[in-house]
Amino acid sequence: MEALQNGPLGLVSAPSLREQARQVIRGLVITGQMQPDQLYSVPRLAAELGVSATPVREALLDLEREGLLQAERNRGFRVVSLSLSELNETFAIRLLLEVPSVGDIAQGGLSKQQLDELYQLAEATQQTADAGDLIAFLDADLKFHVQLIATLGNRSLAKLVETLRDRVRLHGFAGNDSPRDFLKQSAAEHFKLLDYVSKRDRAGAEATMQRHLERSRGAWGDRHNAAQAARAAVLDDSS
Repeated sequence: MEALQNGPLGLVSAPSLREQARQVIRGLVITGQMQPDQLYSVPRLAAELGVSATPVREALLDLEREGLLQAERNRGFRVVSLSLSELNETFAIRLLLEVPSVGDIAQGGLSKQQLDELYQLAEATQQTADAGDLIAFLDADLKFHVQLIATLGNRSLAKLVETLRDRVRLHGFAGNDSPRDFLKQSAAEHFKLLDYVSKRDRAGAEATMQRHLERSRGAWGDRHNAAQAARAAVLDDSS
């Protein structure tokens, strides 16, 4: 949890401390820097973020409502952990939702303004991937995919996609090494996807999205298995 251990993050000048705290804590959760087997108290997180307890508590409750955290009364919050079975189920749902949705988008076409905005978001994922900034990449990646789905005009669907994407990232890339190659490949696929959408090529868009999700599933699943093995080893050593 390097971002917290480095001390105050200079949030006091932010227009919304609650939202700033939510973004920082969410980033630590989805990248695996906050671990499911640890309890995080409001005072501890507030001290590390350099803000008062109130916006941090509100941010934590927001993340609990999103399904990322679980509150333990008068103790603190824990990261919600998905089993491998739950992880597989979530990816199956995403395939059912996102692949045909992207096909519908390509078939129906997008306006020049919509495509321009999506290309800008794709460029943001490429820039953060090149920089090796995992948390910034995941934030840009989420915005890209949610805005893409949102072009269908179904707000409930876009929100569901957003929630499912956060859930699978609970088993993210914890550790000191940055998975830069994986990020760069993901960013490149965003441009391929938009190229098919701009050509109104339904089959190409659907195939690209399916490959994108399946490759992501492999990466997060491998990390999940590695994390489970590491936790099991720690338990064995302590017994």
